[in-house]
Amino acid sequence: ASGYIGKAIIPRLLAKFPEAEITALSRSGQPSKDGRVIGKPCDLFSLKSIEAALPAAVDLALYLVHSMGPTAHLDQGSFADYDLILADNFARALKATGVRHLIYLGGLIPETDHLSLHLRSRLEVEETFEAFQFPTTVFRAALILGEEGSSSQILLKLVRRLPVMICPAWTQTLTTPVDLETVLSSITEAALVESCFNQVYDLAGCKPLTYLNMMKQTAERMGKKRLFFKVPFFTPTLSRLWVRLITNTPKNLVYPLIESLEHPMVARETHLFSTKNATRDYSELIASASVTPHSKQFLFRFRPQGRTVRSVQRLPLPEGKNAQWIKEIYVQWLPRFLSPFIRVKIDGPLIVFSIFGSALTLLEIKLSEERSNPDRQLLYVTGGLLAAKGSKGRLEFRVVLNRRYTLAAIHEYTPSLPWYIYKYTQARLHLLVMKAFSRKLKHS
Repeated sequence: ASGYIGKAIIPRLLAKFPEAEITALSRSGQPSKDGRVIGKPCDLFSLKSIEAALPAAVDLALYLVHSMGPTAHLDQGSFADYDLILADNFARALKATGVRHLIYLGGLIPETDHLSLHLRSRLEVEETFEAFQFPTTVFRAALILGEEGSSSQILLKLVRRLPVMICPAWTQTLTTPVDLETVLSSITEAALVESCFNQVYDLAGCKPLTYLNMMKQTAERMGKKRLFFKVPFFTPTLSRLWVRLITNTPKNLVYPLIESLEHPMVARETHLFSTKNATRDYSELIASASVTPHSKQFLFRFRPQGRTVRSVQRLPLPEGKNAQWIKEIYVQWLPRFLSPFIRVKIDGPLIVFSIFGSALTLLEIKLSEERSNPDRQLLYVTGGLLAAKGSKGRLEFRVVLNRRYTLAAIHEYTPSLPWYIYKYTQARLHLLVMKAFSRKLKHS
């Protein structure tokens, strides 16, 4: 609820449903002056946290999450895998509320078999919600123009800071930007409308145009004189570097977005939710949007506290197997892979990793039997020399995407080793181990 769309949609929903009570989830759980809005803190990486934050019954849910910012002091994993966990957690918790309608705001999808990781991730989130079989409406949008939109800020910074721009081939592909008003009105209009259930809609704020023309017209609107020179190369690597340098935008955001620009991002006429603004020019769109030469910047306001680690790896799931089987194979395989250095002792739900079979316990983890099931195994870090005192670390294996994969994830782990030693020893060893385990599963 603290994001660009989330903050703006709440007043619209209250106007449409004046008797409604809105649960507004965010990391901080910011309070609201309106008694109908209850702000609750929530960690979407924690299923337990979401279950505690959601009310017992939900009519309408909005999912406005995209994990491209930092989530821990050390992130070891793809944003696509993070997004899978977040969506899966939200859907699992939401299913228990008897939700009547879920609305998800994703991205426009080009008609190609070679999607970027960013766009494949958007589709995977759609598929995750579809698997839980509650009524869902998907809105797909390209760049949402506005001063607090992350992609929009990149555009505005380029125009503000570069008097001369060398424009590679991706700036000459077509896109359909959309304004905030179109997004908000579409979501509000579709909310709890049965004819919109299980539909996918594209959003358009104007006619398609190239990114180059967007920058030219944006410069004119801001009163900036800019020179643009086209070059016939796509150059994604060089583009990522100079966009990151000029805009001072984290690579977590820039890299996936640039890689998505090879193909046109155009709203399909056959799937438009509304044609009201789809035929106007970009100049009309930008005139109606809040874009000024000196707007404030709000990219990635969240900064992780402490020396926490999050590591997520996508593993193949052999046919007919589940997360419980993966966990058991992992516990049996790991000491053999690290032999003779590591030994494992299993005592009911308790699993103890020791060095050379001595009394020195490296790591102690315990299966949470009440929070685990065949398709999700949750283990808490309860001790050991490698875990800092007070660490809230947990390890999980979960089945996702209609049983195509298992995600192996470590959350909120705090190492006891000095940070730089951990980062270049234990952290790298963990990645090596998971790659080897993935290869084993492929041949199982």
